Amino acid sequence: MHPALRSERRWSSGLLGCAALALGIAACTPSWAQVSGQTAPGQDPRKAHSGAKVTTETNTGTEDERRKDDSERMHDAYDPKGIELGSFLLLPKVELDSAYNSNVFAQNSGAKSDFLTTLRPEFKLRSRFDEHMLNFSGMVEKVKYRRFDSDDQVNAQADIDARYDIGAATEANAFLQGYARHEDRGSPDEAGGTKPTPTKGLTLRSNVKHRFGKYAVVGGIDADRRVFENVPGASNSVIRNEDRDRWEVAGRLRGSYEMFPGYAAVSEVSANTRRYDSKSDRNGLDRDSYGYRAEAGIGVDISQLLRGDFLVGYFQQNYKDSRLKDPAGLSVRATFNWTPDKLTIVVPSLERSVSETITQGASSLVRTTGSVIVRHEAQRNLILTGIASVSRDEMEGVKGQDAWVYEGRMRATYAFTPELFVAGEAAYRRKDSELETSSYRQTLFFIRLGAQL
Repeated sequence: MHPALRSERRWSSGLLGCAALALGIAACTPSWAQVSGQTAPGQDPRKAHSGAKVTTETNTGTEDERRKDDSERMHDAYDPKGIELGSFLLLPKVELDSAYNSNVFAQNSGAKSDFLTTLRPEFKLRSRFDEHMLNFSGMVEKVKYRRFDSDDQVNAQADIDARYDIGAATEANAFLQGYARHEDRGSPDEAGGTKPTPTKGLTLRSNVKHRFGKYAVVGGIDADRRVFENVPGASNSVIRNEDRDRWEVAGRLRGSYEMFPGYAAVSEVSANTRRYDSKSDRNGLDRDSYGYRAEAGIGVDISQLLRGDFLVGYFQQNYKDSRLKDPAGLSVRATFNWTPDKLTIVVPSLERSVSETITQGASSLVRTTGSVIVRHEAQRNLILTGIASVSRDEMEGVKGQDAWVYEGRMRATYAFTPELFVAGEAAYRRKDSELETSSYRQTLFFIRLGAQL
């Protein structure tokens, strides 16, 4: 069978498998969110009449922050009107970016810079039901480089986010995402082809949450389908990536007990399985595995001033191939939202997790990441955001390839009217690897013009 047809067949089977799993898990498709002790749920009373939105989120991640422009966090006076469609509100948007990248290929030496333009139309369809929730969103972006047109790309993403209110104390949530994007040139597993690696996937996050008295229980299932396309290499060669195609499925159970107002004891256990389409990878290794993590700690919700979790425990991942080292050790997950005033939010976080890799001889990548996000509403139509993170990447099973990754971002978003805004960002990324050829430095600047209804 032709490689392209074989790839499409694998992708189609992945779509059908994930759809079947989604239907089997829940009859409704709900939203995924971090669930802490939540001892004082509800809107922050300090924001009741301000219209400020910088402090309304309950979970923030630096990966998501890389694309956002804060236009949706403006004061209520700068909310787009949208288009009413019965019980839904349609919010269309289009963004145009002009950017500069000092090191397009994330190289250790001989860095090549370029200017690029990105056109990004998107939409959100938000429900306005008295109960339950069903939201849709979609995005397509075209990235065009001025010099290195081999890295031109088209990316797309579609999301379904829903909640079903089973009763006053019980709800079911899920989030389903399908995407087609390209792997970052700075990724440890980036193939190094003449073009960036196209990747497709489906992501499911689902849970059912129930409260009874001072107790709360959450049970959930996560599923990820990942497919990586082949890319052209040097001298008309082909770099094959089908040995990376896989399913990752995890189940989790979380419980919390409100010890006294504002503080809850929290425990969580999860188990996962990771199954590859290929029996062995390009190095002849079977990368199938299963693992677990068990954690306990405290959840805090003090009058919406401080919310979040601090959990510590133990994790282990067991690989089928005895030649691969089984990573195990301290598990840490901590995220806090501190709102010192109604216009500012500070989000520190710390996490240690196990990721898959195809690095020769390595079973996995154990990453420890600490980050902080500071967002401030300087004016009703001006949002300022700063992001800083540092990560320690440990390649399990091989020596001399561990790395430190540092990143900093500063962003400002200004709304002229509810329909028109502009954003600017400066970012710096640095990777210091024990393998010198994997180290690089990268500076990025962009200015964005956005229009929305």
